[in-house]
Amino acid sequence: MFPLFTETDLRLMMGFTFFAIGLLAVGAGIVKLMLGPFRAEAKLIAAQSARLSQKALTDDIAAVAQSAASLVNSVNELIRTSSGNAVVLIIVGTLFQFAAYKLLIAW
Repeated sequence: MFPLFTETDLRLMMGFTFFAIGLLAVGAGIVKLMLGPFRAEAKLIAAQSARLSQKALTDDIAAVAQSAASLVNSVNELIRTSSGNAVVLIIVGTLFQFAAYKLLIAW
């Protein structure tokens, strides 16, 4: 019976597919890394920090300081999580592109 795909055809299809997936993952990671901290959540936290500074004039300073520390921690965690996801996407994309290289060139 006539085979549907030869070994070379299958290797070429897998290599091109891995290359495309890797390229998309690296691109998405770079875009997420560049635009991550400027999401709507970060803008919302910035708006709340402005309200917090107004509250400092009328309320107890200890409560305001605790709220400000919590706000800073939230912003740091938001940026760290976004950056971490972006780095994982870039690493996975690089691994896919390395696999594509091995399938298409080095083998």
